[in-house]
Amino acid sequence: MNINEEIAQSRNAEAEKGVRQPRRKATAVVNADLCTGCGICATVCPTVCISIVESELNFNGVSFIDRQRCTGCNICAIDCPWFAIEMIYPDGTKKEPAEYERQLQKQRGYR
Repeated sequence: MNINEEIAQSRNAEAEKGVRQPRRKATAVVNADLCTGCGICATVCPTVCISIVESELNFNGVSFIDRQRCTGCNICAIDCPWFAIEMIYPDGTKKEPAEYERQLQKQRGYR
């Protein structure tokens, strides 16, 4: 099941219950076509929810993210040199690149 199907499923469940939940933090999603398996994301992840798994796409493998453990800190998306990781909210919207830049500056101590 891909991310869009999961989001649609959760929306339908919420609509049936009539419950509107607050917007949760975004979680990391890997674009396997862009991922080189370099492992930078796995190295910088503070919750150790990223691992490199074997893939036929390249020799190194691709990143796999355990979305249950992902806290939405954005560090993996900020540090990925190939822009293979995006932060996606439960409602399907994506974080804007400007948000990544602001967080990077804050993280590096520029603000």
